[in-house]
Amino acid sequence: MGNLKLNKNSIKYIVGSVLGVVIIIYFAYQVYLMNASPYRTETAIERKLQSTIETKGFVVRDESNLTASDSSGTIISIAEDGKRVGSGETVAISFKTAQSAATYVKLNELNNEIDYYNQLKNKVGAGTNSPSSYNNMINSACISYICSAREEINSDFEDALGDLRDAITTKQLAVGTVISVDEKLAALQAELLELNGKDLGYTSIASPNPGYYIGSVDGYESAVKYSDVLKMNVADINNLVSSEPSAVDGNVMGKLVDSFNWYILCNVPYDLSGSLEVGKTVKVNIPNTSTGTFECAVEKKGEKEGDYISVILKCGLMNRDVAKLRITDIEIITDEYMGFRISNSAIREEDGQKGVYVLKGNTVQFKKVNILYSSEEYSIIESQADNSSYLRQYDTVITQGVDLYDGKVIS
Repeated sequence: MGNLKLNKNSIKYIVGSVLGVVIIIYFAYQVYLMNASPYRTETAIERKLQSTIETKGFVVRDESNLTASDSSGTIISIAEDGKRVGSGETVAISFKTAQSAATYVKLNELNNEIDYYNQLKNKVGAGTNSPSSYNNMINSACISYICSAREEINSDFEDALGDLRDAITTKQLAVGTVISVDEKLAALQAELLELNGKDLGYTSIASPNPGYYIGSVDGYESAVKYSDVLKMNVADINNLVSSEPSAVDGNVMGKLVDSFNWYILCNVPYDLSGSLEVGKTVKVNIPNTSTGTFECAVEKKGEKEGDYISVILKCGLMNRDVAKLRITDIEIITDEYMGFRISNSAIREEDGQKGVYVLKGNTVQFKKVNILYSSEEYSIIESQADNSSYLRQYDTVITQGVDLYDGKVIS
């Protein structure tokens, strides 16, 4: 019985402690409510805004594979991805050994270094800018270098590294730092002379016909026939963006894109597709990449299937960034506006007129709005700077509050 009595006392103590904590939390919350502002606001800032449709796209090109006669060798592309090449033009070199390929790369590096130091000789004593301008050059180059490193695109990284090196060297020369250019050039030319005497043992790989060269394959080259692009429906596109690549033969070393135009196949929500009229030019952004924004034409809209509709976008741009796109997230920019982005919770209606309540000092005022675009969370409001009855730049918009009316004084 003694043990049972002790357990009951323990339970009473625990229950009492929990109730005490709950009471403390309750009173603390009431104090917070009394002191917290019953209003939340945001400032109307005019800026360039976009309405977008986010989806996943599958890229289709008119492409054919390039093969190497000896797949056991080491292949180095000499044509840039996305570059237009002519029939018979050398696009890559196949080396019998990896050592020969490494020597070829080293020869190119030496030639580039020699060109760099020859140009450097012409800069000695030529600096006339202020020290701050050289610092700005270095800062800008450093930012580009960091950004390109994050993107993990080798060609961009190498270009940015070269620009940073140039900026630092230019400042050194401008402030009188002595750089022994002639000695460096002599050493580089001696090394180049030694390597030039070696037999590299390579064969050239030429383009069989004109086209855009891409020095890699991804296994999706035969996923869709180029001639069947406009036949793809919602189900077909869903299958494509979720599909796995096919195996690629070992002797395939790249591909040629024959036709100028290529396509993005995607599905978009039907209720957002009204702005995608066939023939309309839209901008497409590939988020989190260095591809940037480019223009496409709406080539076709398919039939509605469930809540979605298929959309085929056509593009004629080709460069090393878009050349490797296949399955990717895309943002279709349907419209661009100059205006205010305002939370939908702020938009009210007074006497049949849509508007927002703003704070002018401690007084609430109703300002009319002209809505250009609305999403589930926010609306884009037109700026009407010449009309004081409408929302204007830097107005403090009330996004949360109760019992609001025009002329109310907030203490």
